[in-house]
Amino acid sequence: MNAIPARTEEELQRLALNGLLEETHWLDLKRELGSGNAANKDLAKDIAAFALDGGTILIGVDEDTTPPGLWPVPVDGLAERIEQIARMRVDEAVQIRTTVINSAGDPTLGYLVVHVPQSVRAPHMVDGRYYGRGDKTNRMLSNTEVVRLLDRRLADRRDLRAEARTIRTDLAGQDQRLFVAVADPLGAREDMLVALSESSTWQETVLQLVHSAADAQHQTYAPTLVQASGFARRPGGVALTTGMHDGQRFTGNDRAAEIVFAESGRLVLASERAVTTRSFSNVYPPPPDSTVVFEALIIGHVSLLARLSAAVSHHWGYTGSWRFALSMNGLRDAVSWTLTDQHFGDRGPTYTENIYERVTEASLEDLDNDPGQVAAALTAPLLRSLGSYPAWSKRFQPQNVGKRLR
Repeated sequence: MNAIPARTEEELQRLALNGLLEETHWLDLKRELGSGNAANKDLAKDIAAFALDGGTILIGVDEDTTPPGLWPVPVDGLAERIEQIARMRVDEAVQIRTTVINSAGDPTLGYLVVHVPQSVRAPHMVDGRYYGRGDKTNRMLSNTEVVRLLDRRLADRRDLRAEARTIRTDLAGQDQRLFVAVADPLGAREDMLVALSESSTWQETVLQLVHSAADAQHQTYAPTLVQASGFARRPGGVALTTGMHDGQRFTGNDRAAEIVFAESGRLVLASERAVTTRSFSNVYPPPPDSTVVFEALIIGHVSLLARLSAAVSHHWGYTGSWRFALSMNGLRDAVSWTLTDQHFGDRGPTYTENIYERVTEASLEDLDNDPGQVAAALTAPLLRSLGSYPAWSKRFQPQNVGKRLR
């Protein structure tokens, strides 16, 4: 996606004179934004089209002159109007980010840079039609193109699910139980977190990010990364760890977990004890040991990863969407930890497959306002199969996500 590096009117003028403000597949220039429904609809089409691959709309520059001429416009309320159009006139809504560049001659005038990140929910509609971007203009997408794009989205989901599975088996083998959740920033720079990896204080930053994303629920299970105090370098990234000693990672003792911050921006949370063996020594006569699915840990880890993705986005200025994948194994013949707690060892429904995997997507707005939807999308099917969903459904409702690191 084209970025506008200018932060002042003078820098914007320099870009224009040097031929760097030309309309492309990723950049649209507008002298001004007209008033009325027609102008709102046209802008909605622009936003829907750019959401396919990402792009930038620059308002206050006349594309019909050579070089493009600066035409400062009233900026009061302009950003709010455009954000409202992106939310209400585009289906599904698109999250955008706006930046005002003030005019040196009049503080009430200026230029508005509208950043439209690549959307995981593209293609998007305006008034019942899907839009994409050609070389320099918008165009309606044909039915064939829409089907192809939706098929590509499904293929991308399958790819990330397979990658999560590969990460899991690489870490612990085919048979050892392990939970792996992956968060990928879509369309982000490949060096998104290189600065973190290069920093001499990366440990402090990682710890601060995790603590900013955590709340009370992340203290109710173990292993939890909220109490992690270990740090390690991993191939292409850095990690916060707990329960790892002498260079060993996942040994099957139900104590280890880690979150890896890859230089590409990918986050990988891996943990033991999502599926474990439970004894009931306090019940007489004691029932047989049970293989149980530890719902509190699974939901907690996924919730923390979703919140952490938002914290990373704000810290490094990434406004795009995230794709999440979950892969865990060892579930065959397992039952719910929650139900065995409630019924003193009653096994409840038995899970009949060995592997559980799911994929979902979320925009930054989703992660800011309702991170529980990620946890619901990734874990609710498992909870329903185990019969424990009613005990956890409130956890998935929107709530105040608290402070965010910016």
